[in-house]
Amino acid sequence: IMAKAVEFVKINKRFPGVHVLKDISFSVEEGEVHALLGENGAGKSTLLKLLVGLNLGFHGDIEIEGIPVTKKNLAGIREKIGYVFQDSESQLFMSNVYDEIAFAPRNYGLSEGETEKRVENALKSIHIEYLRGRQIYKMSGGEKKMVSIATILGMEPDIILMDEPSIALDPANRRNLINILKETKQLKIIASHDLDMVLEVCDRVILMADGRIMKDAKAKEILTDEQLLLDAGLELPLCMQQPRWRS
Repeated sequence: IMAKAVEFVKINKRFPGVHVLKDISFSVEEGEVHALLGENGAGKSTLLKLLVGLNLGFHGDIEIEGIPVTKKNLAGIREKIGYVFQDSESQLFMSNVYDEIAFAPRNYGLSEGETEKRVENALKSIHIEYLRGRQIYKMSGGEKKMVSIATILGMEPDIILMDEPSIALDPANRRNLINILKETKQLKIIASHDLDMVLEVCDRVILMADGRIMKDAKAKEILTDEQLLLDAGLELPLCMQQPRWRS
């Protein structure tokens, strides 16, 4: 039996005047790749933030590898989870790429030798060794996104959370991202509007609307159901749409 690495039980979350998450229950097993899909405001980002304690004050139970997500457990939980923000600027704060990726391993008290090994592995695993010594402010948006993913891989987490990872990527970097998602072995939960990417890399999809789960099923089952997607305010992946033009 696969271990439940992430489990949500009857999660409710309110912000002033808004009931953002309503009775959310699901679990994710080790090594799976899950997508959270839905319109803006469906609750996807809020759900990701609950996992790393960026939003507390929810009702219900969340466990990461059997550890309850509570204030006193956050330090331990954050060592297991890497979070790739939607906006790379919110994530990157050192002046150059090497120090950025080395920051977390150094912070966890690893030796300089071990830190260097982690940095090299992270750069290599996503094919950006050439960025090693670069100044971050001189890089393109796509390069910054790749570096923010490398900073997470340098932590060697068990679980990777990604909020709209393919946003603002050119086709080459998007393809690179898809390859990374296929090659890395960690459990991944990805909130995205890029349904073609989701179809290619995700095992399961949790389709959300108005703070609830509409459907939780295999990616292909959800992403080929046009009516279901329309009901959730989404369209079929581009690769599945009938061409509407005539040559």
